[in-house]
Amino acid sequence: MSALTELMNSDNTWAADRARYALEVHEAVGLGQLSASEAKEILEDLISTDKLEEAAADQQARAALVFGVTQLISLY
Repeated sequence: MSALTELMNSDNTWAADRARYALEVHEAVGLGQLSASEAKEILEDLISTDKLEEAAADQQARAALVFGVTQLISLY
């Protein structure tokens, strides 16, 4: 999750927004507001290749986002 925290503090607005959203989804599962399967679906959609290719000019930030979100997905 540290990769997502780092992205939230980066200058890459698109990456910071997605990282923040991923952590909010994770928190919602912990609070019982989302099921694990719902969270997994949302997170998988968040790193969908097609959507990322449109938004991600910075390949390093893209890789960090995919890594961080994949870590969250593995928890479910």
